[in-house]
Amino acid sequence: MSHQALSDSDYERLSATLSAFHAQGAMSLETLDGFFAALIAGPEVIRPAEYLPLILGAAFEDETSFASTKAFDAFMHLVSGHWLDIARTLEAGEEFHPWLEADGEGKVSGNDWAEGFERGMALLPGDWQLAFDDSEAGAALAPIMMLALERDPDPAVRTVVEQREELLGQITPAIATLYAFYTGLRARMDAALAAAENDKTLFDEPVKPAKTNKRR
Repeated sequence: MSHQALSDSDYERLSATLSAFHAQGAMSLETLDGFFAALIAGPEVIRPAEYLPLILGAAFEDETSFASTKAFDAFMHLVSGHWLDIARTLEAGEEFHPWLEADGEGKVSGNDWAEGFERGMALLPGDWQLAFDDSEAGAALAPIMMLALERDPDPAVRTVVEQREELLGQITPAIATLYAFYTGLRARMDAALAAAENDKTLFDEPVKPAKTNKRR
């Protein structure tokens, strides 16, 4: 199926819609980008029914959030388009560049993006533990987790970020590493399941009785 990448004006509309629901706990576009990056580069596909309430917050249950069904459909078109933009980038082996926004002082922290990524990981914590346990994938997660935990309310786990620009620059190769890790893992699991199914088929074949020589 062909996909037309979202335009700058599309992203402006998506960002504006999400911002309108900020008071209801909706994600910002930066947070959404990190969230989708985790879902797409991670263990398995998550259905929209599972992630849409997380994106919109309380606005998801508010029937007055969208003026009409057409307005909601237009929003979903933009959300789906952003998902496909990321998915097609990773599938093509192209570099993924995070959507990072500057604050009122013009500074880019990356915290919202990393926190969105962490929220995506939280949907499949057991499967993400596999990445933490792998030396290469775990190292790729390190800069993201540093940024994600910088604003953690618990002082015991809160991180102190130094050399922020370096950490932000590591996001692009990190996503490529994580995508390759889980793509490879799924391929090995599929191969193992296929081999097991093949063995089961062989064992399920009826055994023909051996022929015996009868004396006349």
